[in-house]
Amino acid sequence: MQCNSSFYFLIVFLFGVCSINAQNFQIAGVVPLEEYYNYKTDDNLKLSDVNYFKDVNNHLDKFVGTWTGSYDNKTLRLNISILEQKVGYRIAYDELLIKYKIEEDNGNILINTLDMFDDYRDHMDGKFFGETTTRYYASYAGLQAQCNQKGTAFIDYINSNTLTFWILPDSDLIMDDCPLGNIHILPTTKATEVTLTKQ
Repeated sequence: MQCNSSFYFLIVFLFGVCSINAQNFQIAGVVPLEEYYNYKTDDNLKLSDVNYFKDVNNHLDKFVGTWTGSYDNKTLRLNISILEQKVGYRIAYDELLIKYKIEEDNGNILINTLDMFDDYRDHMDGKFFGETTTRYYASYAGLQAQCNQKGTAFIDYINSNTLTFWILPDSDLIMDDCPLGNIHILPTTKATEVTLTKQ
């Protein structure tokens, strides 16, 4: 009977140790989202040590909302929300989901993803903050990605009512099924960025 009690105690003890270690590993693997930039630029920091880049300090909150602005005879509307713990390759991230609509002044709608489900391929979605938490990078691939409607969106937080926005195209490589060449429908330089106002 003593042997059974000792065995039972040992099992409970080992189970407790394993649970504590698992919890510590999970906590140790959570890194504030704003540190992702450091992991991408510092060779001493290893992504393999991270399970989850979490917005523990709520830096994404300031980007959330509906934003509109005009450029080049077009109106851009962004609806920005937060996707929590979206799983990428082995690592989870908190990130921004950006649904958008581009409408020409004549009423022609170039693209509208506002009412589409969250996993719709033509939304923009988050990557990470830049050197500061007032700049956010997002991935962009438009309806005509083969015509270079793709790249990185730069979103700069100016104040609680103002953002600026532009796209850095991935490249100028144009596919054969795009005879008109580049068909950019968003500003593609910092100099031509659109200023957006919170609604």
